[in-house]
Amino acid sequence: MTREELNQLATVGDLESLYSRIINDLRDIISNSLNNKEFFTPREFSQTTGMKYSTVIHYCNTGQLKARQERSRGAWQIHASELERYMYEAEDNTL
Repeated sequence: MTREELNQLATVGDLESLYSRIINDLRDIISNSLNNKEFFTPREFSQTTGMKYSTVIHYCNTGQLKARQERSRGAWQIHASELERYMYEAEDNTL
């Protein structure tokens, strides 16, 4: 391998460092969000977590996310605690 090819490889340490930074950044984002709001719209939840909007709506409809509607067929409101739960589940699934 040439020096240039070796420089393009990522080591396990590099990946672990990147993983730690991503988790810490996600914690900061969620922590800041939790301090400000009690409920999130599906769009806000999608943007914060990176989950597809259609998946968020599906999870609301099937009860996989703690969410409510003020009236039948109304807009979903997702409880802020779901952001923290999502973060912990995502972390557990990558370990």
